[in-house]
Amino acid sequence: MTTTETGVERPANAITVRPFRLLWLNNICFFLVSNAQRFVFGWLVLDGLNRSESDQGVVVFTLGLPSALLVLQAGVWADRWDRRSMLIWTQVAGGAVMAVAALLIRADALSFNWVIVVTLFAGAASAIGQPVRSALIPALVHKDQLFSAIAINAIAMTLSLILGPVLAKVVGDQWGFDGAFWFQAGLMFAGVLFLLRLDVPPHADLAPKRSVLAETKDGLRHVVGDDNLRVLFGLLVVASLTVNPAIMVTLQAHVKDGLGRTAGEAAAPFALMGLGIAISSFVVMRKGNMKHKGAAFQRALICGSTITILTGRTTEMWQVLVLSFAMGLAGGFYINMNQGLIQANTPQPLMGRVMGLYALTSFGIMPFGALLLGVVASWTGPGAAISGAAAVCLAVVVTTYVRQRELRELA
Repeated sequence: MTTTETGVERPANAITVRPFRLLWLNNICFFLVSNAQRFVFGWLVLDGLNRSESDQGVVVFTLGLPSALLVLQAGVWADRWDRRSMLIWTQVAGGAVMAVAALLIRADALSFNWVIVVTLFAGAASAIGQPVRSALIPALVHKDQLFSAIAINAIAMTLSLILGPVLAKVVGDQWGFDGAFWFQAGLMFAGVLFLLRLDVPPHADLAPKRSVLAETKDGLRHVVGDDNLRVLFGLLVVASLTVNPAIMVTLQAHVKDGLGRTAGEAAAPFALMGLGIAISSFVVMRKGNMKHKGAAFQRALICGSTITILTGRTTEMWQVLVLSFAMGLAGGFYINMNQGLIQANTPQPLMGRVMGLYALTSFGIMPFGALLLGVVASWTGPGAAISGAAAVCLAVVVTTYVRQRELRELA
């Protein structure tokens, strides 16, 4: 425990907990790759293979499709299997896939069809490990340290959002696309070293094994049975179909087609967005257990939707850069509040399954939004597709904010 100037005790920062610190260091490596992947595959498709934004949408769709198909099962496995082993083997598999992609590029054999195959395997490795990472956080820290841990983990995520695309771009400019993929493979294998030293508490009070479907229903029943969690998950679904793919995927096409730049130059707004998220995540970490987190989450989504509408209307790169930084400031509260609210209102025995649902809504649904926006962008232009998607999200979240007082007061 540490003591504030007013004499009030508060829990020590979660980073002082050794198992969480090792997981955090591993997450930096993993998130660097996961954020670099979307950028590098989009860069490869748009500039390397000279394909259209709809093809970019297809590639991002296939990269995220395994999340839609596997995260629920992975959530069940996270509540049953050795979580450390799951992380090690999925991360090794992810590194192997990146190495294969690099070899195919070096042999000049990575066609668009092969890109689809590679993204499916890369997405599968990531999808199986994702619920485990989220479910482990409350198992490694004290309950009073949970929001601190989530904020620190968000900083790892945002550091990767800043550095992942930028470093991949630097390596790619120096050693080509195959170098960018070797860079990702090396990070994956380096992260395994932290996992080998990680001690994970065993599962407690395991119920008799049942089918994956029956186990998943328990997690779904918990979410649907809680009015606030049900609405919260609904807002996450809307954001994953609109604002999230607009910013994380379609923005890259807007930079190329709307602003006349190369797709690789989208690394700069992604970096500024990550800087903004890091700043607001640091604020959350310092504040600790904030009041009215449900209201903070919805306000962040309202701000993010508004900023995204403006982003779609930009005509100059400097405008995108300014708005991306502002988007990051709102995004830090969005990320920390939604994950923290879900984990704080979920019992530990259900954590893996509920975080599987969280991964599905946050990552598994986004590829469908990216695919849809890619088609819309080919008709209307990327800028109009970005603004239109964000306007839909803004209308939904404003309506929810006005009507759902209980969610606004959720802690």
